[in-house]
This record gives sequence, structure tokens and C-alpha cells, in this order.
Amino acid sequence: MKIRAEKDFWSGVMFLGFALVAIVAARHYSTGSGGKMGPGYFPMMLGIALAGLGALLVGRSLVLEGTRVTRLQARPILMIVLGVILFGLMIPYLGLVVALAAVTVVSAFASRESQPLEVAALAAVLAAFSVGIFVYALRLPLTVWPAL
Repeated sequence: MKIRAEKDFWSGVMFLGFALVAIVAARHYSTGSGGKMGPGYFPMMLGIALAGLGALLVGRSLVLEGTRVTRLQARPILMIVLGVILFGLMIPYLGLVVALAAVTVVSAFASRESQPLEVAALAAVLAAFSVGIFVYALRLPLTVWPAL
């Protein structure tokens, strides 16, 4: 058995890892049924879907030819992880808009092709969309702007 498409193989392994985490996290909650879902229903179904996708990608990598993985790129991974950590640390104190702008700017450093105007436009659209959905539509009690 030879891996013919390394990108598909490693993507499948990643999805299987996420699936394992979701299923393990959901196993202590009641799932209920489709008509009356419990707190563990969505994480369990998400884990099952991710496992199916991961298995499909791993199987595909053994059959179809694909691209090889040359080397691990640390910079994009670190920038995305740093952005997520910053968002979690900033949102309670600086609000949704500033935290989203910061995570967008930091995450843009993951790619050398990011342009400042594109990053600013993306940050503005993400902030407007997120405030509209989470604060106004879903009425979540999120701080929108920094409390001065």
C-alpha cells in the first residue's frame, strides 16, 4: 500500500484527529435523538462527519495520484495559532470589532501575498458581518467595542 497523494493523506489524518477530539469530547454528554437533540448530538455528528471525510481523503490518497508535500511551513501555522490565541485574549477586553481586526491582521502574515488594502477590507467585512450575525441576529451578549 503506497501513498500516492501526500496532501490528501495528511489532510485526511488531520480530519481524523479532529474527529477523534470531537467524539471524545462529546461522549460524556447525552446525544438525544434527531427530534430532541441533547448537548452531545452536534459534536458527535460533527465528529462522525469529520471521520468520514478523513477516511475518504486517506482512501483517495492511496488510489489517486496527487501532489507531494515538500516540507512543513511553520510560519503560516504559527500565525494562525497566534491569531486565534490573540482573539481569545482580546475579545473580553477590547470587544468583537477590535479583536477581529487584530486576528485578521495577524493571520494575514501567514501569507506573503497579503496586501494591506485587502486585509483592511477583509477585517471590516468580517467585523460588520460578525456584529450583524452574533450581536443583532443571535442577540449574544458580546462586547462590540472596548469599554473605556
